[in-house]
Amino acid sequence: MASGEPDDIALPTELDADEESPYRRRQRPVSARGSRAGGFRFFLKWGLVAAVVLSAMGYAGYSVAVFMLSSPRFLLTTSNDVIVTGNNYVSVEEVTSMLGLARSVKPAYGLNILRLPLEEKKKQVESIAWVRSATLTRVYPNRLAVRLVERTPIAFVNIDGRLKLVDGDGVVLDKPERSSFDFPVLTGLGSANGQAERVARLALYEAFLREIASEISGSGWIVSEVDLSDGDDLKAMLVEGRETLQVHFGHESFEERFHNFLTLLPAVRHNHGRIDSIDLRFRNQIVVNPQPADETSTGGGTNHSLGSTAQEN
Repeated sequence: MASGEPDDIALPTELDADEESPYRRRQRPVSARGSRAGGFRFFLKWGLVAAVVLSAMGYAGYSVAVFMLSSPRFLLTTSNDVIVTGNNYVSVEEVTSMLGLARSVKPAYGLNILRLPLEEKKKQVESIAWVRSATLTRVYPNRLAVRLVERTPIAFVNIDGRLKLVDGDGVVLDKPERSSFDFPVLTGLGSANGQAERVARLALYEAFLREIASEISGSGWIVSEVDLSDGDDLKAMLVEGRETLQVHFGHESFEERFHNFLTLLPAVRHNHGRIDSIDLRFRNQIVVNPQPADETSTGGGTNHSLGSTAQEN
């Protein structure tokens, strides 16, 4: 080696291809098979836990269901287990009878509140004439709440010689005991052609009473009977003391026509004395039919204008 020339020294990076670097850490081989096996064991473990939990919950639910369906604690056994509200005319006994419950039964028998078909029982309760609608609600453990909406009567009707009540839907109702009503008696409903026309005539009657309410109050007249045989001519029997008049009101303007009746009646009485009927259906005039003087006299109708005074035509 010549003096003054540097020696050739091999650097650590200059290694043969087959040699490993003393500074590089050997990498650990990854086993894919072992990773898949661990994941399977994890899911298997938690799957078994979930199955055990679900089985326990299912068994508990089944046990609770069996208990509730068989335990006497969930039985409706007497009428005392039914809470009825909204009833003024329907008795609790009528409702519980429709539900299949008597006043008292053996404790071992009754209706399980969970097995009770509410919709079917609702229809049975609504089959009571006075019940318009019913709502049934379970009250656990062994109570049933029944809320009723009863029908509202609007008049009396004579059915085969017996005085009964009727509501706005035309449903005939028996008069409840220990109750009083102050209604006119309706006639002529039997001539209505079907339920729709029957309801329409009842609506006409209700409109008549509603419209004349302010005029008839304090007048001394009362409506005794209303004839609905003609849907275009409501005829009312008016009573004041011993005097009775049949008045034709038509099918509209009831308040105006009753006012005309009260206004012209004194003049009509002065001209005719006792009157059999008055027709108010014609514009600007009324037709008066006086009572006959004797049984052989028929008496014709007389027209009166609706001016300031009643004048005979």
